[in-house]
Parts: sequence; structure tokens; C-alpha cells
Amino acid sequence: MRNITKILLLIIFAFVVYLLWPRTPDMKAFDPAALAKLEVENWQAQKAGKGFSAVIARYKIFTTQYHFAPISAYRISQSQADALEHLKSSQDQSADPAEENRVLSALTEKYTWIKQQTKGTFDPDAMAREELGWRTLELNKASTDEIVGPLTRILAAFYGGAPEDFKQVAGDLISARALIFGDEAPADDANPTVTAKTTAEEGYKLLKEIAASPAAPAQ
Repeated sequence: MRNITKILLLIIFAFVVYLLWPRTPDMKAFDPAALAKLEVENWQAQKAGKGFSAVIARYKIFTTQYHFAPISAYRISQSQADALEHLKSSQDQSADPAEENRVLSALTEKYTWIKQQTKGTFDPDAMAREELGWRTLELNKASTDEIVGPLTRILAAFYGGAPEDFKQVAGDLISARALIFGDEAPADDANPTVTAKTTAEEGYKLLKEIAASPAAPAQ
């Protein structure tokens, strides 16, 4: 057997091992700074219409920050991309009314994958509707206070506790997104990308603190 053939077989074997090596997904294991950086890259790619780059950034989030297996991370990332594409189409006045159902279908698939991998107890369909809710509010230029509601319920379903516990986290993330997707620069003329990363990192630091604390028992 030629050396080049041996090398190719080793590369293929290593790739298969990488794909199939058991992982233990953990939504609490993220590094706030790294996660904020990847999220901003994801948002910037979305705004620029670079769908593949957005999928790559989202894939990195789920593999390097939440420790999902590569195949699951890709399916989640692609489902998210499909949902955003249908959501964009649904905003057109001449859009097919069925586009919203396609958004919900893609988001439900995303949350079904997350639930399977994390052994979660949440309802994927309900989570999909919450995400559609906050994204629609954001697209319609609703206030931050309005947008954070559905997002806090998603975070509570992931990490436990009451939605009110995550209001500041959601506010930070929505504010960071506004710096990337919005048309207004920061009030102090700071670099919006840098400010978005800082704001998102603050939100993720607080989220990690909340996630590390035992959830209060339901009343």
C-alpha cells in the first residue's frame, strides 16, 4: 500500500472518529467571551446575507461552546438557517401565508434536536413559537421590553427558574443584536461591533451565574 493511500485512510479514519466520538452536550459549559464573539460573527454574517458563514458560526457555537456532536450541531445550525430564510420571506407583503408554518417547522426541528441531545423536558413546538415571537417583534421594531418576554421564557426552559430571572440577560442580548442589525450607532460613537461583543459577553456572564445556581422550586 502506498504511503499516500495510508495517509488518506488515516485522515478518513480520524474524520469518522471525530464525527462519531461520544459527546456530552452541556448548555451551561460555555465561555461567555468566546460565545459572545461567535454570536456576533453569526449576526454579522446574517446581516450581510452570508448564509454559509452564519451556519459555520452557529455550528462552532454548538460544537465548541455547548459540546454537541458535529452532526447534531450541523442539523441545528441548518434548521436555524432554514427558519431565518423562511422568516425573511414571510415579511414580504406578497409572501405565501404558509411561510410562517415553514418557519415554525424549521424551528421545531431545531429544538427537537436540542431536546434529544440535552435530554431536555421542554416542548419543542412551544419553544419554536416563542422564538418566532421574539424574532417577529424584533423585525417589527418593537421595544426591548417587548422583545425580551419570549426570549426569557426560552432561557428559563433551557436553564430552569422563572422567566423573570433572565430579564437582564435577554435585555443584554437583544441590545447587542440591535447594535449589529440596527441602523443606529452607539450613543458614545463607540465601535458597534466591539460594543455588541461587550454587551453580549455581559449577558452571557450573567447567564452562566444564573445557570450555576440551583433553580428556585416552583410555587
